[in-house]
Formats: sequence, structure tokens, C-alpha cells
Amino acid sequence: MKLVICSTVDPASLNIMSHLLTMGCFEKKKHGDYVFHVENDFAIAEVEERLIYADNIDQKLSKFFEFDEILFVSRHSSKDGRKILTAHVSGNVGDNIYGGLSKRLAKPSPITIKNFVLALKSKLNKIPDFEFTLEATHHGPSEISKPSAFYEIGSTEVEWEDGLAGEVVAEAIFEAIRDSRKDWKIAVGIGGTHYVPRQTEIILDTVFTFGHNFAKYTFEKLDAEILRRAVELSGANYLIYDDKSTTSKIKSLFSELRGVEILKAKEAKKFKLEV
Repeated sequence: MKLVICSTVDPASLNIMSHLLTMGCFEKKKHGDYVFHVENDFAIAEVEERLIYADNIDQKLSKFFEFDEILFVSRHSSKDGRKILTAHVSGNVGDNIYGGLSKRLAKPSPITIKNFVLALKSKLNKIPDFEFTLEATHHGPSEISKPSAFYEIGSTEVEWEDGLAGEVVAEAIFEAIRDSRKDWKIAVGIGGTHYVPRQTEIILDTVFTFGHNFAKYTFEKLDAEILRRAVELSGANYLIYDDKSTTSKIKSLFSELRGVEILKAKEAKKFKLEV
């Protein structure tokens, strides 16, 4: 059972939830401080806190409901005001400025991320002003032991409350939850800007999916232990890096990984999806 977690103080979260609730026969239940909406294949939980500060929320909610994966639905904020839909894993390579703990990573759900991306890809024609992008691992919560990821609408209040954007994201989540495809190649991504453009191209067009992604701005804090932990948590058999933006110092860490195939982004692009 998968659990979608929504924050009642997040307008994008409420937007997506309102559309999800039209896509099944949900039974509303109140347990402690939490409201659940339960359907056959998945459930929705309402929480009153900002999701980036929801460390250990899996442990708290497990007292009332059994589930094996979390989908956080959230807003994305940026100063450039881009109309984007994003997916990413949470955690902190360095300091915990926005939730979580320093140098701690959440456990990713790369299969659901992939299935969400492919479902979303088929719907982007409904909202031509929006584009999809992965994001690098950032912000909390880091203390999540169940597989999880964030699915977001950005980047201003106008987009957060856009009904069509909320509908498209909800539809993609609904389909991803029910998608049985699991044979994707799982990778950890290295390099690029915060929006990891090479990794975004790869997840859209190849058989690869991603757990953690580390942008170039994290390289000062990225070390062998964090990288090994990211590979372990992601269940990754591959590491894919953007050769142009990955420094020699970071490349030297790759030799410390065991059982992981190292690919440049241009090599990974050859593993095309079957049409």
C-alpha cells in the first residue's frame, strides 16, 4: 500500500489532493491528529506541518495505518518563477537549512518516480506552459526509512493553485501507483545544476531511473561515505555522471564503489526506451 502525504498548509499539496480524491472511492478516517482517506490501492494522509520538516512521519503514521511507500505532494518555490512540475528525493549533503539532519539522506522510491515521469510525459500536452524536470536531492525530511519522493508544482502561488496542473500531477500519481513496471535500471546521478538537465533527459527517454541526484553545488560537501549511502539507499546498480560538470575530485570517489557500473550521461542515453 502506498501513502500520499499532503500538507494542509501547502496550497499545491491541497490542489493535488483535491483531484486525487475524485479518482477513487475513499473512506475518510480520523486517527489521532491525522485524517486519512483510504481506497483499495492507496491512501492519502493529511498533516498540518510543512512537509520538509516531517522527519519520522512514516513512524508516526505507521501507528495508525500500514503502508510501504510515501509520495509527498508539495509546492516548489523558486525566484525565477518557472512553470514546472518536479520530482526529487529528499535529504541533505551538507547543512540542514530546510529540514532534516545534516549529511543525512532519505530512502528513495526510484521505481515510482520513473512510472510517474512516464505517466506525466504523456500528459504535458494538456499544460503546454509547464515543463517537467527532476531536481537534485535537497531539503528535508531526511529521517524517512520507508521509500519516498516529492512530487511538486512550481514555482509561485499562481502555479500552486492552478487546477489543471493539479489535475495532471494527480493523474500521473494515480497511474504511477497502479503501474506494475519494475524492471527499470536504477542509478545515482552526479553533476549538473539543481535541475539536473542530463538526468532529466535520461529519465524521460531511457530505461534508467534515479534515486539520489547530487548537483555540482554539493560537491564541496559530497564525500565517499555519502555517495556509498546514496547508492545503498537508492538500490542503485549504476552511477551516471555529467562529465562536463563533474570534477576530478568527485570522479576519484567512484573507484570506492563496489558492484556499481559507472556511466557518462552520453553513454546512458544510448539505453533508449522501447516505443
